[in-house]
Amino acid sequence: MDLVDTQEALSGLGCRIGELLALDSGTLVDFDRRAIWFHGTVIRVGVGLIVQDHIKTPAGMRRIARLGGSWASSNDVTRSRESPWLFPFSRGTLRDADNTREYIRRVVEGTLFAGLHPHDWRHYLIGVLRDAGLTARQIADHVGHDKPSTSQDVYVERGGVGPQAGLALEDLSGGCPQNHGPTWR
Repeated sequence: MDLVDTQEALSGLGCRIGELLALDSGTLVDFDRRAIWFHGTVIRVGVGLIVQDHIKTPAGMRRIARLGGSWASSNDVTRSRESPWLFPFSRGTLRDADNTREYIRRVVEGTLFAGLHPHDWRHYLIGVLRDAGLTARQIADHVGHDKPSTSQDVYVERGGVGPQAGLALEDLSGGCPQNHGPTWR
């Protein structure tokens, strides 16, 4: 099982693992235009796997244009496989998300990456997008969150207090204006 392509894609797209494993090379990825369409997720039903035709939230049904990083250009090997799935199991069938998570945990055990969970890549990418100056709405749209607050509250770590608040309040250095002072006594 080749986990390198899977890990590289997760780190470059910030998608959920089930969304990634549901991608087929015929209809959902346009390598020439560097675009990808997330439309479903792999789920287990009974004894088999299927692609569920919807994602966790309506916002998860999204198109990402201008794929970046090495993943967008390095998938010639992946798309030349016999399987219609972009990230198939070794037999060419759909790959199970739970099993893939377990394989990744086993592979990184005993390394500096011990404890790595595929969803960590999603947190990482959201941090990269935040540091690049994208708004919460832009980040939410990229990763398929219905609400920007999900991206902010769950995925973005709080940083140190910057100088902006202090600069905005410098004009108050002369004291509180009439009728705006503290009301406690």
